[in-house]
Amino acid sequence: MNQKRYHDPMVLHPNLVFTSVGTCGTNQPEEVKKLQRMVMNAGYQQATGRELEISGKCGQDTIEAVVWYQRLLNLSPSGLVGPTDSWFTEALKEMSPHWRQRQPNGPLHVREGQITFDAEGHDYITAVVPYRQHRAPFFSRVLHWPGQNSGVTLGRGYDMGGRSRGEVYSTLRQAGLEEFKAVICSKAAGLKANQARKFVQVYGPMVGEISHRQQIRLFEIIYPYYEKLSKNYYLKYTKNIPDAATWDAIDVKIKEVYIDIVYQGVDDVIVLVKAVASNNPKQLTDVINQSAHYSQYEKERKRIRNLL
Repeated sequence: MNQKRYHDPMVLHPNLVFTSVGTCGTNQPEEVKKLQRMVMNAGYQQATGRELEISGKCGQDTIEAVVWYQRLLNLSPSGLVGPTDSWFTEALKEMSPHWRQRQPNGPLHVREGQITFDAEGHDYITAVVPYRQHRAPFFSRVLHWPGQNSGVTLGRGYDMGGRSRGEVYSTLRQAGLEEFKAVICSKAAGLKANQARKFVQVYGPMVGEISHRQQIRLFEIIYPYYEKLSKNYYLKYTKNIPDAATWDAIDVKIKEVYIDIVYQGVDDVIVLVKAVASNNPKQLTDVINQSAHYSQYEKERKRIRNLL
C-alpha cells in the first residue's frame, strides 16, 4: 500500500518570530525552527563551519548561533530573540541569498572621474545571487580582495584596509547601504593581505551585492578626496617649476589621468607632477610608458588611450 506524502505545512511570516527564542525564552518548537532556519539560510555554516540542526529544540548550539550573529551585528550578545527584535531578524533575512533582490543592470556613469570608475571594476548583467553566474574576479558590487597588500574593497576602489571602523560605517551608510551591511563591512577596517582575503571569503556572501546607485554614491563620496590630494601634490611640487600650468588650466584629460594615478597609487610623485605641469599629453604618456609600476596596469586602466 502506497503511503501518502505530504508537503511540510507552509510557515506564515517565515522571517518573524512571535514569541521569544533563546536563553530564558518560551522556545515554542515552531518558532525555534523558524529562527534556526533563518540562521542557516544566512550563511552560518559557511561562516563558522558549524551546522545548526533545524530541530525545534533550543539547545546550546542554537543559543551560540544567536549570540554569534548578535556579536556580528554589534548587538548585546544576550542569546535571546523576541518579537521586538525585527531589525535582527530582518538582517538575517537580507543575508539569505533566497530573499535578495537581484541587481542585473543599472547606471554606471558618474559625474566626475569616469575613467577611474571604469578602471576600478566591472559589472555583469549576468550577476546572480549570491555573487554572479560566471567567475568574474573584477565584479565590483560585492566585497572583494584585489590581492597583494590590499584591504577588503567594495565598489570601485573603496579599500577599507587603511580606514577606521567608524569611518567605514559612516561612509557606507552615507552611500545608502543597509545598516547591517555597513556594520559587517566596518569589521574589515584595518585588515590587509591574507586577513582581508579571509574576511571576503567568510562575510562576502552575507553582505551580497550592493546596488548600482549605492556603488555610484560611494564612489562620488570618496573621489573628491583624491581630487584634493592630487591638487595638493600639484601645488606642492610645482613651486619650483616656473612655467607650470595653473591647476585650473590643466587639460581635462591630463587631469583625469593624473587623478586616476593618484587614486591607484603613485610611483614617483615629483616626476609625475612635472609631466602634468607641462600640460602636454605626450610627456605624461612617456612617464606612464617608462614606469614599470604604471605600465603593468595600462591594459586595464587605458590611461594612454584616454590621453589621445
